Amino acid sequence: MKIKLLPVILLCIFCSTSAQVGINTNSPLGVFHIDGAKDNSASPTIPQQANDMVVTATGDVGIGTTSLDSSAKLQINTTNKGLLIPRVTLTAPNDGTTISSPAKGLIVYNTNITTNMGEGFYTNLGTPAAPLWVTYQQYDKTAWKFENFYDSVASAPVDQAVTAGTTINNLGLGLSITVTIPAFSQAKLVTTYSVPLGTISSNNNLSGYYGIRFLKNGTELPTGSRKSTLFSSPSNTSPSSRMISISATVGDTVVNNTAATVNVTYTLNGYLEPSVGSDTIRFNMWSTTDPNFNWGRGYMSVQMYTKTTL
Repeated sequence: MKIKLLPVILLCIFCSTSAQVGINTNSPLGVFHIDGAKDNSASPTIPQQANDMVVTATGDVGIGTTSLDSSAKLQINTTNKGLLIPRVTLTAPNDGTTISSPAKGLIVYNTNITTNMGEGFYTNLGTPAAPLWVTYQQYDKTAWKFENFYDSVASAPVDQAVTAGTTINNLGLGLSITVTIPAFSQAKLVTTYSVPLGTISSNNNLSGYYGIRFLKNGTELPTGSRKSTLFSSPSNTSPSSRMISISATVGDTVVNNTAATVNVTYTLNGYLEPSVGSDTIRFNMWSTTDPNFNWGRGYMSVQMYTKTTL
């Protein structure tokens, strides 16, 4: 018994008198250092470090390396092996039984395929008391991925008096959306809009063009602009208003090949080009209160799809 305890006693004495412990090395590079193959030189090469494990004075651990990155608590270096995450059989996205009180951020590999869960890596985005297991989205750099949705609703009517021979092409309607393009991304932006507009009186002499100018960062993007013809009425009697809705769906592509986000602003402006007569044209809605004579309300939305440029 005394003989068997001797190595343990000697190791304890050594540990208490030395700040570093080395196994298979006389020159440990941390408070604890194992040279698995006992092949290190005074300055171990990368191949020699491949069979080493080291623990630093701050408790950082290196496997396959003795030169740890300062940002890593655990660093594993290898070119022909991987990290094997624990395999579990989750039963549902809110499973709190398979792993009791799973920590927020806990990562596992689920091997159980159910009606609402597939095989793969899962992270608990919930809490230990109320888990929410979420899997990682499959990454395909060639496929467009839905990124975000933006919309804007007109808040009030916008009136503009017009007279034949005068063109107004920058009437602000209060409909504008700014989208943020992620870094190193190509974005496909799909804008849809519908804006009601019409006269506010029974004047049947006004004729010409009216519509919507579509702006990108303050400059017209002609593919998104629309206009319609307003004809004078041949009848002596005319409805209290002649109205239409101008609608469009517009596609645009923006490439952001920088490390910073990029903002793009889309804006709708009213366009008026009367050729005969004078009147007041109303945009966005007839009234802010219903029934609004079924004009509806001015509306625009932007859907953003992205894929990486890397």
